[in-house]
Amino acid sequence: MNETLLVVDDDPSLVNLMTSNFEELGYRVISGYDGQAAIALARTHKPQMIILDVNMPMTNGLKAMEALRENLTTKDIPIILLTGETSERVFPQVQGAERVTHLKKPIDLEELNSLVQDILQQSPPAS
Repeated sequence: MNETLLVVDDDPSLVNLMTSNFEELGYRVISGYDGQAAIALARTHKPQMIILDVNMPMTNGLKAMEALRENLTTKDIPIILLTGETSERVFPQVQGAERVTHLKKPIDLEELNSLVQDILQQSPPAS
């Protein structure tokens, strides 16, 4: 397994937890701490999946997702949005989006791992 995951959250301890978790499972992990980093890192590294926090300073996860979808090199990368917010605010924006799902915080690593695995199995590798 050589899939690359991009993990972006403004909480360094959560980024470290997810990075350790995914590396133990054999993934290559790139991490960032805000939406601007998410956009730049995704364009540079073209990960197979992006795990993105919704509430972040500067560019939030929803705006970052929009920017990623507008770029040809990143438009098809599956995204998992993490949010502590009520689904009602996030869900309408996620519902119509292709290859986007969301997970409520606090995250359950087993649930996250299984979601990542399921999505990667469904997604054809990016060219």
